[in-house]
Amino acid sequence: MHFFSTNTKLKIFALTFLLFVPTMVFADDGERNSTAVTIGWIGIILGIIANLSLVTFKIIRKPTIVKLVGGYDTQSLTPLYTPILNFHILFNSLGFFAGLSHGLMLIRGLDAISLSLAMIMTVSMASGIILKYAPDKNTKFFSRLVHGQFILATLLITLVILHVLTHSRF
Repeated sequence: MHFFSTNTKLKIFALTFLLFVPTMVFADDGERNSTAVTIGWIGIILGIIANLSLVTFKIIRKPTIVKLVGGYDTQSLTPLYTPILNFHILFNSLGFFAGLSHGLMLIRGLDAISLSLAMIMTVSMASGIILKYAPDKNTKFFSRLVHGQFILATLLITLVILHVLTHSRF
């Protein structure tokens, strides 16, 4: 009898691993390349991978692109949407919690950019959770409007770049 699927085991492993990260950080001696900074970079990389995979898939599925490339059938890509969406959700969740851990560990360096970044990440994550799990059609529609905003994504990217530039020691 299987109590957990492979996907659930992966999530449990990732969350368990993230619980041990604060222990490693507090054992750090405050060097420039600390574990907290590494966790921040991991969060950025996970977010980039998660979002680029979904955006690339959606661009490939567009009928105009399909006609330009060679005219293959977009219906053959439909079964791939759910695994790519699950990949997007998993990696963005891990990236969010990595960014959250990074922020909590380096709370002494909190500034307006970092706080704004945390707020935008939280709004994006909350709207994604509501979009995935809300039973009401109107709530899903509103959440889709918030989660899919180009301005929200642009603001998130801009804040990440500003955060990296203002906290980097070149």
